[in-house]
Amino acid sequence: MRVSCLWYNYEQMKPTNKAGFTIIETILFLGITGALIVGVLVGAGTSINAQRYRDSVSSLRSFLQQQYSEVLNVSNDTTDSACEGISLVNHGQSRCVILGRYITGNSNSLTSKMVIGATDETVSLPSDDIAALNLYDITVSNTITDDDKYDVEWGSLLNTVDGNPMSFTILILRSPTSGVIRTFIDDTAIRSDIRNLIKSTSPALNTSATICVNSNGLFTGDKMAVSIEKNATSADGIDSKGGANGCH
Repeated sequence: MRVSCLWYNYEQMKPTNKAGFTIIETILFLGITGALIVGVLVGAGTSINAQRYRDSVSSLRSFLQQQYSEVLNVSNDTTDSACEGISLVNHGQSRCVILGRYITGNSNSLTSKMVIGATDETVSLPSDDIAALNLYDITVSNTITDDDKYDVEWGSLLNTVDGNPMSFTILILRSPTSGVIRTFIDDTAIRSDIRNLIKSTSPALNTSATICVNSNGLFTGDKMAVSIEKNATSADGIDSKGGANGCH
């Protein structure tokens, strides 16, 4: 009985070895885990910023494409009196018409306004689109709705291909004779003398535009751009480009 008690006491007093982590192992584990979490967060943030940048390019393209829809599907919301005093040709007809849209833009915003044309019924309109447009007294409406204004999204900026701040004028007009849409572009300045753009010899008729979208530090990948074909006749003339588009 005494031997058993001694053996029991010995077993109780034996040191026990339990598995566990040392302080160094714990620090290493926490360090590696933290590094992995940071890597995941950085990667997620980069992906989100890249998507935001692409969204800003896509929304700019959509806004410009919408202007062609506005020209084709005319809705007169203006309160201007540009057409007062223009007599009717026949019942329900007038030589005062909505011709199109006048779009101006700078590095961070665009504005679109309605273009109204008026001419006397005694004037015989030629079949040539440009000649017919030049017979109209053209006025730009001062009425602007929220849909007529566009701010470049996510802090991006619009630049020229050389990286300079962008200023441009886009004139989209529908011929009063043929119904064909004509696009006139000045990709160097905001112009109020739109009459000079509407000439058969005007370089604006044969000028394309590349609007480079600068992420302004949001994204470090290749710059994208929205391009407008020269003398575009529909929204198909508006496209977005990536990679080798000439933007610096």
